[in-house]
Amino acid sequence: MLSEQMESKRLAMLLVVLLRLGGRLCEGCLEEERTALFQLKPFFSFIDVGFYSIGEKDRSWNCCEWERVKCNLITKRVTHLFLNDSNIIIFEDVEPSWDMIYTKPTNDLYYYSWRNKMKFWYLNASLFLPFKELHMLSLSGNSIVGCVHNEGFEKLSLELNKLEILDLSYNNFNDSILSSLSELSSLKSLNLANNLLTGTNPVNDKNGPKLNKLEVLDLSENMLNNSIFSSLGALSNLKYLYLYHNKLKGRIHMKDLNSLRYLKELDLSDNKVTEFVPSQAELRLMNLKVVDLGDNLFNNTILSSLAGLSNLKALTLWNVRGSIDMNDGLRNLEELHMSCYSEWQILANLVDLILEDSSLPLNFIPTLSSLKYLHLSSCYVNDSFFMHERQNLRNLEELLLEYSSLPSNFIQVIGPLTSLKKFYSPLPLLPMCFSNLTSLEKLDLSFNDLSGNMSALKSLASLQWLDLSYNKLQIPSSLGYLFNLSKLQYLSASNNIIYVDEMHSVAPRFQLRVISLSCCGNGGSFPQFLYHQHDLVDVTLSHIHFKVNQFPFWLLENNTNLKRLHLVNCSLSGPFQVPFPSHLVLEDLDISNNFFSGNIPTEIGAHLPSLSSLNMSKNDFNGSIPSSFGDMSSLQILDLSNNQLFGGIPEHFAWGCSLLEILALSNNTLQGPIFSTNFSLMSLSQLQLNGNNFSGMIPNALSNCSFLGTLDLSNNYLFGKIPSWIESMYSLSTFDVSRNQLSGRIPQWMGNTSNLGQIDVADNHLQGLIPRAFCNLNRQLQFLDLSMNNFSGILPSCFKPSNIEEVYLSKNMLQGPLPNAFRKSSFLVTLDLSYNHFSGHIPNWISNLSQLSYLLLKRNHFEGEIPIQLCKLPHLSLIDLSMNNLSGGIPSCLKVTALNKVPDHYSWISYNFLGANRSISIEESIEYTIKSRSYTYKKRILQYMSGIDLSCNKLTGEIPHEIKNILMLYTLNLSHNSLIGPIPRAFSNLRDIESLDLSYNNLTGNIPPEYALLHFLQYFNVSYNNLSGKTPEKIGQLGTFDESSYVGNPFLCGSLVGKNCSPIAPPKAPSDGAKDHGFIDMDAFYASFFACYIVVLLCIGAVSYINPYWRQAWLYYVQMTINSCYYFVMDNLPRNFGC
Repeated sequence: MLSEQMESKRLAMLLVVLLRLGGRLCEGCLEEERTALFQLKPFFSFIDVGFYSIGEKDRSWNCCEWERVKCNLITKRVTHLFLNDSNIIIFEDVEPSWDMIYTKPTNDLYYYSWRNKMKFWYLNASLFLPFKELHMLSLSGNSIVGCVHNEGFEKLSLELNKLEILDLSYNNFNDSILSSLSELSSLKSLNLANNLLTGTNPVNDKNGPKLNKLEVLDLSENMLNNSIFSSLGALSNLKYLYLYHNKLKGRIHMKDLNSLRYLKELDLSDNKVTEFVPSQAELRLMNLKVVDLGDNLFNNTILSSLAGLSNLKALTLWNVRGSIDMNDGLRNLEELHMSCYSEWQILANLVDLILEDSSLPLNFIPTLSSLKYLHLSSCYVNDSFFMHERQNLRNLEELLLEYSSLPSNFIQVIGPLTSLKKFYSPLPLLPMCFSNLTSLEKLDLSFNDLSGNMSALKSLASLQWLDLSYNKLQIPSSLGYLFNLSKLQYLSASNNIIYVDEMHSVAPRFQLRVISLSCCGNGGSFPQFLYHQHDLVDVTLSHIHFKVNQFPFWLLENNTNLKRLHLVNCSLSGPFQVPFPSHLVLEDLDISNNFFSGNIPTEIGAHLPSLSSLNMSKNDFNGSIPSSFGDMSSLQILDLSNNQLFGGIPEHFAWGCSLLEILALSNNTLQGPIFSTNFSLMSLSQLQLNGNNFSGMIPNALSNCSFLGTLDLSNNYLFGKIPSWIESMYSLSTFDVSRNQLSGRIPQWMGNTSNLGQIDVADNHLQGLIPRAFCNLNRQLQFLDLSMNNFSGILPSCFKPSNIEEVYLSKNMLQGPLPNAFRKSSFLVTLDLSYNHFSGHIPNWISNLSQLSYLLLKRNHFEGEIPIQLCKLPHLSLIDLSMNNLSGGIPSCLKVTALNKVPDHYSWISYNFLGANRSISIEESIEYTIKSRSYTYKKRILQYMSGIDLSCNKLTGEIPHEIKNILMLYTLNLSHNSLIGPIPRAFSNLRDIESLDLSYNNLTGNIPPEYALLHFLQYFNVSYNNLSGKTPEKIGQLGTFDESSYVGNPFLCGSLVGKNCSPIAPPKAPSDGAKDHGFIDMDAFYASFFACYIVVLLCIGAVSYINPYWRQAWLYYVQMTINSCYYFVMDNLPRNFGC
């Protein structure tokens, strides 16, 4: 009985333990580890990615659900931490994988730009002590410079004895980190690539524990020299060693590598190694199978140095100098990647061969009977290459010939390729002999200049994958040539010429999974073969003009596995219909840039519930936004911009789409407040609501969008102040609230948002000084628009944005001399400071702005001469210096060029964002005066314009006759100055000029008749000068101008100014003997008139002296006469006389 009671107690205790443990397991990760993760969050901002997207409150604290955390399925302890790039604003949305450990960022420029902007910091490694079962830790790309004193990785050696993989790449560690890492005896993989290692400290501390379990070591992209090999000797189990792009040079002795007897792969590429010195002792590198020696300084003796590596299977030797004799060894080599001239006698076992930039000999192929993969890139291949003898390539399965010189008939003479399954080559046309490649499974002929039809492909019965994109082929919309290819599953023929052919009533034998026929041509109705397809997964038929007035919903109904459907710019019209029954698989739908009309179906969310990306922009949809969008729980991208939608944003949509990352509703007529209090769009990275009628204040609900990178609320009716919570949005890079009714000052904290690169607050009611906190944006700021506000004062002296591209400060009350703010802004394209109170001289450093295209300084108080340094700016397109106090002459070297005429290598500066290449998202207008009127132009128009406006200044001298640098000039305004001399005849060579204004100067001479040849001239004004002679004949473009173009030139004659140019015959001169003075004696008249004039003056002076009252009345009369004359003149002057 007692034993039964004891047994019952034990079972009860065991049950309690299991219940407690089960409760902990059901809760997800352990409490102490979850707490530790939150302690790491200040250093790794995105450690809790996935926290807000779980949706259920009781699961939201489960750190095992976070994307950057991986836990043991049984113990729920953290085993993997993917903290790489956790401080960079944008990271790729990929599942954590082992490949992430050694994957370099995909875009070097993007990575390095962020790396330079991030703040360096020291790591406290003790924060990882709670993770007892940690197996892998990735800290790559976080700008860590070292560890806190006494808190380095050595602290983890006792507690974290399961840690096997450690990634510290792309940081700023120096050699001091090595001694700390040497204590981690459990490590099997260590990545220190792209740090600041020099090799002054050994990798393995000889006095401490050894990294004797280490199998993978990556030291690439550091500053290590040859001494690194001696410090690697203790790593006896090392299998993979990467030393790419270091400072290795000269000789490398084999004896230094002999201790690494288990080494399988060695990468020494991109160094300056010249040779390997063989070891006199027995070579122990018998396991070495892969060696990369590319981009070094080896000569043609390199293979003899490697002859002892008898088990080597793969070798890379780019840029080897001289001819290599393959008889030097390496008989077991299976893969060879090289670029050189070589002798190939003994490569009988070679399976994989890649050659770049090589010249190929006659005896190249015959001995390569085992070759299965041949890739020739940028190689010179002459006719005798293939015609020397019949080639033995019966085992060849893949043939890739890129950018190589080939004979036109190489397919016919290369020999039987009975095993060929994959083929890629540049071809002038499709050879008919393709029909012999009966085993061909994959054919890639993309990006060639192929023309003709596809008839040569109709016999490739084994073909499964076909890419003909980016050619000039005639592709029938029916695909009739391919009907018998029963195994065809993938077809890409985009960017060819699609034409309508006869409809085929017979169903094709293929069942495609992927089809892409985008661009270009007329497709008629939808191809009949599509009605017979039931396995489609991905369909792209964009930029083909179909004559269809409804959405092809039958494609969805017939293909239940369809995931992607793109019908962009297909001229489709009519209402948008959803499939019935609901399509549960479709993830990506793009019907943008069509003519669909009517309401968006209210039940769209129920019929397409799995959509993650939906683009319905640039159509004619009207009505309200359906609330059923909130039922699309997987929706990440929604673009409804450029339609005619009205109403507000549905509350259910703002609450239900918790995974939404990109929302574009711009250019509709939506109204009301932006978001209500029920808001769960916490994952937003882009929000574009510009061009609507939204009102109210900027909603506080957005303060929870910690990943928001682009916020565009421009062109609405928002009021109030810029909210303070934006300071905490560390991801924000683009902020556009222009053309609203915001008031107050620019907050100081705006300069503290470390990643803000584009700021547009134009056309509001903001005022005050530009805050000094903007100086904190000097490194990342690319776009700044503060125009059309009431900002005053001077620019902060510390404000010197080095990477800025566009600056708009016009129509404010800024003052002072032009600051040094933009002295080093070498990327600056647009500088608009017009309509302010800047003063002083235009600085000489303006020549530093080598990319400057638009310089607008209109209506300021600049003085002095126009700096000749403007002539050093090669990309100037518009110069507006009007309405200032500039003096001196016009530099003869001044030049402008329309941007569409500049070399191809110059274009609008762009940058990477969200992994895609896209230009600056904010497009601002520029105001410029043409034909005496001011217009605003956007960049898409400005690239076709060029002009110079120097009007309303104090310029003197003659107009320069040198025009060789301004042949592409479209507008020229030199009016309201003090220019003299003739109008240059050379202006008749400005064949593209449309507006020429030389009015209100002191020009003399005739109007050149050659101006009649200016066929594009639409505005011409030379009024109010001192021109003489006859006005131009009414021929050509000059015949369209009236008297107003010539008025104010008293010496001009002609019908346009109402003066007869024919000379008046003078009266006949009298003879010398007959002097007839008429009835008046002129001598007596002049004498009497002079005497009377003197008497009158004396009388007036005497009366004024005697009687003070009369004197005062006389002076008053004189003053009134002067005033009357003044106002008469001012009231009767032409209206355009003043500036």
